[in-house]
Amino acid sequence: MKRNPGPANPDARARLLDAAVHLFAEQGVSGTTVSEIAERAGVTSAMVHYYFKTKDQLLDAVVEEKLIGQFIAFVSGGLEEGADDPFSLTEGWVRRIVKASDRMPWLPPLWVREVISEGGALRAKLIQRVNLEKQERFKVCIAAGQKRGVVNPDIHPQLLFMSIVGLTMLPLSMAKSRDRIPIIGKVSKKDLARHVVALLLHGLAVPAGRTKGIRRKP
Repeated sequence: MKRNPGPANPDARARLLDAAVHLFAEQGVSGTTVSEIAERAGVTSAMVHYYFKTKDQLLDAVVEEKLIGQFIAFVSGGLEEGADDPFSLTEGWVRRIVKASDRMPWLPPLWVREVISEGGALRAKLIQRVNLEKQERFKVCIAAGQKRGVVNPDIHPQLLFMSIVGLTMLPLSMAKSRDRIPIIGKVSKKDLARHVVALLLHGLAVPAGRTKGIRRKP
């Protein structure tokens, strides 16, 4: 008869999920074993199965509790103010995604490896579960701004959110190697957030009132 691992440590489950997301970010879902997760969490493999009968159940918990419950809830949670202002909303998404990476350093590499990438182990699970209500409201807000004539009509409302995620998550996922790439050099998260906001709100055009010293072709 299979032996029950006994009463669980109150925070064992949380440690297992933390261990899982860090390892998944570092070496991928397919490259991570249950025993490695258990070792990193400081528990036995039997304890992993005590909470998650299968690895697939563990992935479900990662999506529900880590990606949706922590990351998406955090990013969406502070975006009620200025809900009708497309510029404030855009800047808010950028800055909260960057801030989320401070709280969840495993997030950017995990997102790029297992959500964005084709065949990522978490992609389908996230799409099936995530509530896109606020993303839809963001799209509507951008479209409304275009109708009012304040947002560039060439911007595609359905693609803007994807642009925000791509412009933030990809460089954030390279945090450990970014400083060693000569063309990039040392760039802080504050620099990254400021750059992405400026790029999205102004593009390469110089903002009005800041043309001093810039030479223009006759």
